Amino acid sequence: MFSSVSSRLTLWYAALFAALSVTVFAAIYIMLKTNLSQRMDKALLNEAAEFKELYRIEGIEALRAEFQRETASEGIRNVFFRFYSSRPSECASSDLSGWTGLEPLPGEAAKLKPGAEFFKTISLPGNEHAARVIYKKLDNGAVIQIGYTCKNDDELISHYRMIFGMGIAVMLLFGGAAGWYVANKAMRGVERVTHLAAHIGKNDFTRRVAPGNEGREIANLARAFNNMLERIQALVAELKEVTNGIAHDIRSPLTRIRGIAETTLTGPAHIDAYREMAGIIIEECDRLMGMINTTLEIAETESGSAVLPKSPVDLTTLVRTAHELFRPLAEDKAILFTIDVPPETFFTMGDISRLQRALAHLVDNAIKYTPSGGRIAIATEANRAHVRISMTDSGIGISERDLPHIFERFYRGDKSRSAPGNGLGLSLANSIIRAHGGEITATSNPGTGSSFIITLTRIFPET
Repeated sequence: MFSSVSSRLTLWYAALFAALSVTVFAAIYIMLKTNLSQRMDKALLNEAAEFKELYRIEGIEALRAEFQRETASEGIRNVFFRFYSSRPSECASSDLSGWTGLEPLPGEAAKLKPGAEFFKTISLPGNEHAARVIYKKLDNGAVIQIGYTCKNDDELISHYRMIFGMGIAVMLLFGGAAGWYVANKAMRGVERVTHLAAHIGKNDFTRRVAPGNEGREIANLARAFNNMLERIQALVAELKEVTNGIAHDIRSPLTRIRGIAETTLTGPAHIDAYREMAGIIIEECDRLMGMINTTLEIAETESGSAVLPKSPVDLTTLVRTAHELFRPLAEDKAILFTIDVPPETFFTMGDISRLQRALAHLVDNAIKYTPSGGRIAIATEANRAHVRISMTDSGIGISERDLPHIFERFYRGDKSRSAPGNGLGLSLANSIIRAHGGEITATSNPGTGSSFIITLTRIFPET
């Protein structure tokens, strides 16, 4: 019955309402009893003061007559009066027939000092209600005893308890109803998320949680769930793209391997032919392994699961090393490869081997798509917060349509399809730089060249 959150919240609301109601009613009950007791004591005290004054002025006979009048007025079962002399002995009293079992003057009253009084609550056999009694000692040692029944107060308390019980029932009913309404209203957003999650289980990633008015927490949950869906949808689309790219790029070397193997097996059985076939197969396998390893490295880097051993990296030396490494390749194509780095050293925190790979892919791309007689320039600059490595070439450039996609896996622009490659170099470089907290930006003008800028966080290692 209470397996659902709504039912449990309803139970908690009802329990909370009941607890608050009991607390409030208990506090009122205590205040009511205290006020009734104080009111009774005040009335007894005033009555005793009046009798004391009457006895002082008119004597015992007037007091006895007043006892009878008061008893007749209030009722013999509702009030009684007694007067004790200083000996002590009972000298006057009202009709005590309604107060069977009334004890004589207690010792506490006899020991009172003149002018003092004390109160006592007594219960008599056969009487349903207790009585509140005052003992007032006069200056001459006499004692006036006055007792009032607590019937009216008891009936008021009983009536209050009845109202209290009805109030608790109403509060429980109201609390349960209110709790059920609030809980179901709050859970409505969760139900929408649950309903949507069921559709996701059926491979429907197009739906989103509709906004509601259940509150900020539910709105945040819906927003987070929608963001998660968008991320999942993007990952699924990216996975499809990667799968299609891998399938496309694997098909060519596999076709070539199968073709050369079939040609060799159907041709003359010469050892040289078999050696050539083995060499081509090894070359294509290496190409396949390189593509697969690069794809796995990109996925590992972008997912954040790759552990980067970070240490201070001298970017100035990194750029100089890349320039020296690729300068012979550029010279072979008659490309002018220049470098502009200041004598100052700039450092970032990262993995030097991965940063070298990222920069190498950018330089290799620049040389690959820059024709003979062209120019490539690499430079570094820095401020207090960042280091920028820029590389500009005079190559074939990138079209405006292709530029936003050049860092996607397996993406190759129209002008680059004739060149060797699998479209993973820029994607790997971008994932490495992003894993280091940096970014790569690219600008290009078709026919005039491209410019790539790597921005990394600068650090100042202690010397």
